[in-house]
Amino acid sequence: MNGNVLIVDDERLMRVSLENQLKKDGYNVKSTKTPIEGLKLIEEEDFDVVIADLKLPEMDGIQFLKEVKKQSQGMVVIIMTAYGTLESAVTAMKEGAYDFIAKPFSTEELIIKIQRALKYKDTAAEVLRLRKEVQGQYGYDNIIGKSGSMLKILETVDTISDRDTTVLIRGESGTGKELIAGAIHYNSNRREGPFIKLSCATLNREMLESELFGHEKGAFTGAVKMRRGRFELADGGSIFLDDVDDIPLEMQVKLLRVLQEKEFERVGGEETLSVNVRVICATKKNLKQLVEERRFREDLYYRLNVITIDLPPMRTRKGDIPLLVNYFLKKHALHQGAPIPDVSQEALDVLISHDWPGNVRELENVIEHALAFSTQAGITLESLPRYLKKHETFANVFTPDLSNATRINLEETIDEVETKLIQWAYEKSNGNQVRMAEMLSIPRTTLRNKMTKLHMPT
Repeated sequence: MNGNVLIVDDERLMRVSLENQLKKDGYNVKSTKTPIEGLKLIEEEDFDVVIADLKLPEMDGIQFLKEVKKQSQGMVVIIMTAYGTLESAVTAMKEGAYDFIAKPFSTEELIIKIQRALKYKDTAAEVLRLRKEVQGQYGYDNIIGKSGSMLKILETVDTISDRDTTVLIRGESGTGKELIAGAIHYNSNRREGPFIKLSCATLNREMLESELFGHEKGAFTGAVKMRRGRFELADGGSIFLDDVDDIPLEMQVKLLRVLQEKEFERVGGEETLSVNVRVICATKKNLKQLVEERRFREDLYYRLNVITIDLPPMRTRKGDIPLLVNYFLKKHALHQGAPIPDVSQEALDVLISHDWPGNVRELENVIEHALAFSTQAGITLESLPRYLKKHETFANVFTPDLSNATRINLEETIDEVETKLIQWAYEKSNGNQVRMAEMLSIPRTTLRNKMTKLHMPT
């Protein structure tokens, strides 16, 4: 069958004729002459499309449409009208009708509208499924932790979600800032609106301004058509700006205006646009320090810093590691259709003792790796990435055996120690150069030069 169709029309000849013709075309059709009987049938059965006349006994087609929508908001309704007036069509569409058709009409015309309605319903159902899937990704069940700091964060998210206040989320890379931002949005009264995300660190100044505010056709070389920016796309919902500290100073004024006045102009445009957007920002840097260094506007800092959520690094919440290990094992095992393996105590001890410079993101990558190399015995020490299994300490780095030495090459020894330290930082940070530079207390440019000399990937 092509779909389940209900016809509601008090004209018997029209009703019977449509029912017979649609059945010949493979549709499963039922019909009734009154809207009351139609509503009873809708309660008893699932119909894909309802075709109702505008003029009906007991209640008119518009009122019937309203009652149908009360029962099922997703029900697709096509209104038939003998009058064909624009006013009646507009009223029906405003009240939720998918389409209307003016009498007299051919069966072919009606079938085309039914086919479009069925396609629309399938698309709407898929959009709803994807929306629920996305909402599930940002649900409280995916924020794992029983430590005091995590419980406090969950309490804060629950408290502030329904408020439109700007939120600043602070934390190291990989601590889950986007997850918290999504939880705020999808647990708020804006959950049905868009949740638009943008990393401000990945774009240069010109591209970032265009991404945020859009541009008009011809605004710059390559602007072949008008483009809406992220703020426009987020209208009615929330926008998440990650690495907000990377927004150039000259552009921060424009962001401040959006926060204060909810309006802006596209790049190269003169029209002032207004938006209703909640702004959630994230940073892994100390914005207050950037303000003192004149690298971030003080007025913007205070406008962003209305509600602050600080995400703890993994090294301060070791008690949550077994919970996270179990969560990621279930997530990736189910995705791969594989059984959930056991984790040996030896492997778990290594996971708990690691400092996790990449935080939760690094832990998830490690678990995915361990799952791929698990055996019948489950996840053992051998299943873990090699860098986690090394037990090299500072002691054997800084205390070479000199008991039988009569002379040493100081320059070579220093080079050897430096090489070991860079390799140590590389393994500990999983190759994150920003983190490596912090661990070694050297500029990133210096680190890159040393890594190049050692033929390490940069």
